[in-house]
Amino acid sequence: MLTFDGPELEALAQARLAGFAGFLHANGFALGGGDAAQVLRTAQRVGVLDAQVLRWSLKALLCGRGDEWRRFDELFDAWFLPPNRWQAAQSRAAPRGSVTGGSAQGQGGEQQQAVDDEPLRPRNAASRLELLARTDFRALTEREHALDVEALMRRFARQLKHIRLRREARARLGRRLDLQATIRRSVASGGTPFRLAWKEHRRVRPRLVLLLDVSRSMAQYSFFYLRLARALSGELADVHSFIFHTRVTGVSEALRDPDPWRAQERLHLIAQGWGGGTRIGDSIAQFNREHAARIVHSRTAVIVMSDGYDTGEPGVLSDALAQLRRRARRIVWLNPLLDRPGYAPVSQGMQAALPHLDLLAPGADLASIAAVLPQLIEALR
Repeated sequence: MLTFDGPELEALAQARLAGFAGFLHANGFALGGGDAAQVLRTAQRVGVLDAQVLRWSLKALLCGRGDEWRRFDELFDAWFLPPNRWQAAQSRAAPRGSVTGGSAQGQGGEQQQAVDDEPLRPRNAASRLELLARTDFRALTEREHALDVEALMRRFARQLKHIRLRREARARLGRRLDLQATIRRSVASGGTPFRLAWKEHRRVRPRLVLLLDVSRSMAQYSFFYLRLARALSGELADVHSFIFHTRVTGVSEALRDPDPWRAQERLHLIAQGWGGGTRIGDSIAQFNREHAARIVHSRTAVIVMSDGYDTGEPGVLSDALAQLRRRARRIVWLNPLLDRPGYAPVSQGMQAALPHLDLLAPGADLASIAAVLPQLIEALR
């Protein structure tokens, strides 16, 4: 996978990556000239050291139709893998009855057996990914599951990127009269509106603030929440991410690091006490003191991802959320336990938080989160 040597490594890798979009276009993919730049940006964000991460990231980026999704893996291998490795993969993936140097009758049984041995056939890829999106994060124990879910997260983040907020701004010409500005201008002319003021709609991005619980009770979920935060930070311009356990720590810069391995190392260095106890109220109070005035405003949605088990005083959490509520447009709490049979948000922490929340929603899988975030961003209008 991208095995180049010598001082021209970076230039060769960039040329190889940039040419992939043209190769797909030549094979019938609906791609244009700008997609080569998107491929380079995606590779910069996810890195090229892990072939599967790169494969799924580019697959989510470049496939817009079912037939493209089914053919992508073979074309990816043909472009990036050494010829001998691709030929082996091609022979395993050859459809039953195809002729590859011998009679279809003589090779069909062997080819069908090889296809059946594949862990994931292209025609089953979409259904498998849909299943993964609805699988509880704590059940995703295999490395390939994590890679697949991260690709889905990035595709979801790209969908959110197209959402804008509509605001009114002054304009020289427009279809809507700005009555207040017109009246102010008319004061100089004795109340006669010689100079009309106009306003128009403009699109602005919402701001998301993510507060991620990385305490011991959240160990099975915090890994995936950080992956989601990284995906959102890579696609959306105005995302601010923080982790908390007994104190809050900003991780936005580390999550935006284009090198995934270096980003992981930076997170481990800054997350002292990861997997310890939980003091949600104290952490949000610290966030209010040190960060809220700078980054939380009237079009901000604050998303708390936590199971609500707080070892601190409930009154501290209630007061901290009440103060934050006066600044933010929306406060949403995603609780990964909410969909479990028999669970009810009766812990002291959740009871203290509920009066200050706009929404309490489940967050144990990607499908649950994807059902909340688009509506949340729309609500910031």
